[in-house]
Amino acid sequence: MKCQNIKRKLVAYLDGEVEKKQKLLIKKHLSQCAECKKEADLLQKAFYVLKDQQLLKPSANFEAHLWERIHRAKERQLRPQAIFERLDHLILPATVAVALIVGVVVGNLVGKITSLQMLKVQEEEYVTSIGLDNFQDFPPGSLPEIYFNLASTQEVEK
Repeated sequence: MKCQNIKRKLVAYLDGEVEKKQKLLIKKHLSQCAECKKEADLLQKAFYVLKDQQLLKPSANFEAHLWERIHRAKERQLRPQAIFERLDHLILPATVAVALIVGVVVGNLVGKITSLQMLKVQEEEYVTSIGLDNFQDFPPGSLPEIYFNLASTQEVEK
């Protein structure tokens, strides 16, 4: 038998749960293989230590106390404040995330407003530089304004 098979069957061998044929094969292997023999000896010592240990017996009301603690823990989990206590560690990251999003949105809006203002200033500078600022609206009460108003109202009536 291979060492791997022997090691898998060592516990059953030491407990006397293997058939005679396998018992003889394992015994023969252990007499020839130092590594498997060492592992069998370690298991044997562990079994002796465990057998010598006294079994701990729970107190008479152990089960009642256990169920009482389980019910108390369940009640704590179902309380509304317990839910918020569990979410408490998420408040700081959520606040930071909201602040970052608001900062990005506000920065984007401020950037757009600023760029629109700059565009308007540049447009005014361009109009002035090529002399188009001379073409302003007609002065109030002037003949061209009256004519323009009459002509535009007649087009609307048609």
